[in-house]
Amino acid sequence: VLTHVALPLELDLSHKPHVILVVGVNGTGKTTTIGKLAAKLTDGGLSVMLAAGDTFRAAAIEQLKIWGERTKSPVIASKLGADAAGLAYDAFEQAKQAGSDVLIIDTAGRLQNKTELMAELEKIVRVLGKLDPEAPHTVLQTVDATTGQNALNQVEIFRNVAGVNGLVMTKLDGTARGGILVAIAAKHKLPVYFIGVGEQVDDLEPFSASEFARAIAGVA
Repeated sequence: VLTHVALPLELDLSHKPHVILVVGVNGTGKTTTIGKLAAKLTDGGLSVMLAAGDTFRAAAIEQLKIWGERTKSPVIASKLGADAAGLAYDAFEQAKQAGSDVLIIDTAGRLQNKTELMAELEKIVRVLGKLDPEAPHTVLQTVDATTGQNALNQVEIFRNVAGVNGLVMTKLDGTARGGILVAIAAKHKLPVYFIGVGEQVDDLEPFSASEFARAIAGVA
């Protein structure tokens, strides 16, 4: 069940910028994942711009700015509580102007206020679609390996709203065996592009089905 989900993330650079929207519930490691992804892409010679679209959490904005400094990627941020879709619009325009290869947009993940959050995500997707009919080109969802059954429901919710087309499994550095990933792979047939195995900048690894199967079986 896992081989067809262990796919590399391919960016279509005929779009400039290639827009990666990152969604997921708060606490699943979204902002850290964005930072690590920016590091991977800039190491690969691409120019990246980051957008602090989680405008509800000062910590998320600050964290993204730190990753921006680390990876030498400009960060587009606004004031706390600003309209996230407006920010996404500005970020796209600035990335286009700067000739950035990739724009990565962080988003809020407040599930306790689901209707509001979903409306906000829908608006971001809509605004981006007006700027480029194919944007966002990649919609990544971060899933916390330790949350079990909840993770399945989360993928369902975000997939319907934001058109999630790939997953990043985080917090696999603990004892979590990530069996939930198998369940999600079977149900949603979504590729798992990366797994997050720690806090360091290079702890975002491409997902390997065979290694993962061994780890789940406790062989690794």
